[in-house]
Amino acid sequence: MNKVDFENRVISVHDNLALRDDGSVIAMYEVPASIISSMDVEGKIKFKKKTEAVFASLAPNLSFDIGMLPVPINLEERFGALLEDCADDTYDMALYFLEKTNEDLYGSIGQLINYKFFMTIPLKSFEVSGDIKQMLKDAWGRFKEKAVAVVRQTLEFEMNWYEAYDKANGDLELNLSLIQGRKTTKKETGFYQRVDYLRGLNYNRDEEIASIESSVQNIDDTVIEPLSNGVIGLKNSYGKSLVKALPIANMPNVVNNIHLVEHAQKLPFPIELHWKFHFSKMKGAFSLASKGERASDRIKENQIEAYENGSNQKGSLATARIILDEMTDGVDNRELFVNYLATFVVAGQSMREVNYYKKIIQSDMKDIGVQVVSGMSDQLYFFYKNRFIEQLEEKDKYCIQAMKLSSACENLFFTSQKIGSDIGFPIGRIDHAVESWAGDYKKALASSTNAVFLNLFQANKQGIAGKITDNPAFAIVGQTGEGKSFLTKGLFLCHSLLKALTLYIDPKNEMKAQYMKIKAKYEADFPKMEFEIEQAREAIEDEEQLYWVIRGIEYKYYKPVVDYINNIHFVSLDAKEENNHGALDPLVFLHGDACKKISVKVTEELLGEKYTKEDKFEIAFLESLDAVMSEREKGKKVGLLNVFERLLDSTDEMISTRANLALRKIKNSQMELVFSHGKNSAVDMDARITVLGVTGLNLPKADEKITSDHKESLIIMYALGEFCREFGERDRTQETIIFVDEAWFFNKTEIGASILMSMKRVGRSQNNFLGLITQSISDVETEDDSTAFGTIFAFREPTETDKVLKYFKLPVEETTQAWYDNMTKGQCIMRDPFGRTARITVDFQLPEVTVLFDTVETKMKNTKVVA
Repeated sequence: MNKVDFENRVISVHDNLALRDDGSVIAMYEVPASIISSMDVEGKIKFKKKTEAVFASLAPNLSFDIGMLPVPINLEERFGALLEDCADDTYDMALYFLEKTNEDLYGSIGQLINYKFFMTIPLKSFEVSGDIKQMLKDAWGRFKEKAVAVVRQTLEFEMNWYEAYDKANGDLELNLSLIQGRKTTKKETGFYQRVDYLRGLNYNRDEEIASIESSVQNIDDTVIEPLSNGVIGLKNSYGKSLVKALPIANMPNVVNNIHLVEHAQKLPFPIELHWKFHFSKMKGAFSLASKGERASDRIKENQIEAYENGSNQKGSLATARIILDEMTDGVDNRELFVNYLATFVVAGQSMREVNYYKKIIQSDMKDIGVQVVSGMSDQLYFFYKNRFIEQLEEKDKYCIQAMKLSSACENLFFTSQKIGSDIGFPIGRIDHAVESWAGDYKKALASSTNAVFLNLFQANKQGIAGKITDNPAFAIVGQTGEGKSFLTKGLFLCHSLLKALTLYIDPKNEMKAQYMKIKAKYEADFPKMEFEIEQAREAIEDEEQLYWVIRGIEYKYYKPVVDYINNIHFVSLDAKEENNHGALDPLVFLHGDACKKISVKVTEELLGEKYTKEDKFEIAFLESLDAVMSEREKGKKVGLLNVFERLLDSTDEMISTRANLALRKIKNSQMELVFSHGKNSAVDMDARITVLGVTGLNLPKADEKITSDHKESLIIMYALGEFCREFGERDRTQETIIFVDEAWFFNKTEIGASILMSMKRVGRSQNNFLGLITQSISDVETEDDSTAFGTIFAFREPTETDKVLKYFKLPVEETTQAWYDNMTKGQCIMRDPFGRTARITVDFQLPEVTVLFDTVETKMKNTKVVA
């Protein structure tokens, strides 16, 4: 086994600096993961070049380490923060939804994690005398505790050892700023020396930090036992675990775009990945050039021998010659070369678990040409060598990879896959695949451990690091039947639980019926629920225990879901019911210029050229409208019908005739929702959650020309659009969110497009979040940044592959086209306000909730039978 010092070598920590027992110092930095889409080829190339530049600046330090660690996500804490923003009237539903999704995530994924990257770099400015160094070396093994006490007193209180490193540490910080490297704090520096001894254990982070602060000797306060089956056993007060190091023995000859980090993070369980780098010597007998010359001689001799003997080694020798020539060219061009040790580390509770991890890692890495070995007899060496405090040295020979620095950067360090919000509702998982799941979205979910969380209200908030847009508008586009409606209704439900006014425009009027159907189904079991609660009250005296039992019973019968439905204000506008007449009349719910503009637009749609061709009629209409609006301001109940009725009295026959025509068109039609006498109230804008449906709309299809049959419906939708604008802008201090289904129709006419633009412009300053649900990516394209979309979801639309990729600023090539075209139902491409893009599988997890989103019903019994 390779020799290594098994003891904890840290004797003092100051901020991001750790002093070792031999007097040397390492500096620790955290490098935040840059989020680069798996399809962003150009972004990856640029980032690898940036990483190479940073690493090249570290050559004077001779070596450096990188550690990729799985850091647990405290989901309970995050959901607790989200609950603080949930409204009182639906709080029970929010609590139920988050508790149940939390249980489901832990059950299906296990502990959720983020990957964090850390670097340690040795510093060279140490100015401690040789006597102290020798004292450390001599005393450490025999008088550990006494030596630590003496040295601490000497270095910290008499010499302030860390002050000698201020300049070197400052220069290092400047070099790492290109990749946003951040000095770790004293607590972090100590703690991340400790985590090596806590692998696979459920530890308390705060307690561990406190223990290290009391004494750095506690860093290795764990019993470490090498076991005969090629693993390390860890044992401390938290329990026991098994740890296995899996070093990379060989990389492929060609490492271009190998992107090891990206592949490692796709593994369905947490792993650590450590790299120990050492820069190769460029001069001297042991330099890379000298080694290359000796290797060249050996290859030449072997080639001659193989040729004479007809050996089948000729191919491998030719490959070796090519690699050596490339290395020689690199040396001649003064390129930097590195040796590095790369090691996977896994932890588990049983050998079966650890061996499963080993098998999956070796299999997945083999697919990209990387050979991972077990290192059976060298587990202690790899355990201790991969500590952050250790550096790779010339004497380390086992599993060392030698290559150009630029080639090493093909690992794609400091990157990760992430999209959405840190604190938000779970909406699905990132899908790392390019291939198709053949319609089985459950397989796509099972293949990923990267959960996606979202809070749309984050989009316009200031001071959030990394956000590239404050645009609150969001869009959901794609072909019918791919999952648009499911996602939309899931987002509506989640965001209606927050402290905001929520409006859903439901042109098909399908939501109310489904919600009422499920409500009735659940309420049918409430007598059983009440009986069980009464039994519990009789049997349990402890109030706290009784509370939890009753809550469990209510959850069992989905009472929070029913209570939530009862808090939704469902409005179904049916022109056949007289009490709905005028619910969308501009003279009922609008004032001033806004009222006048939309009144003109709906009249223009109603009469067409008969309104616009004759200035005389247009003037008369505007005069009548002004008069009626004036009456309205004086308190009289009036509506758009009053405007036309005034025109009936005109002495000009053309004007009175056209007014009569308008009244006849309106009578007994859907347009009575918009044209009225103002006797009824408008749709309530103060209800916290509103679903506004309209019965009997006949909207044109996306590719269909508008006919006279569609005009009535378009007029109603125009009024709905103006209602949305007013809903969103009337109170700047109140967040409002609006979901507009079938929004594509607005772009069918110039009037609709202008209304849509006014809706989008409400936006950020008014705290309005407008969501458009439409079919084509063309419906959301805009050259005006103020009306762009901060968040967008694109479901599959086979005829728009290239157009969608261009909209997402992704390269249009075979791989990206397959990535998009191979999406199965329930999958979409998502871009968030941080500019991050990913393919995700939508999942709201709870069947008792997602049943609310169903839109297709059938009485046929055999429609689900698979052929």
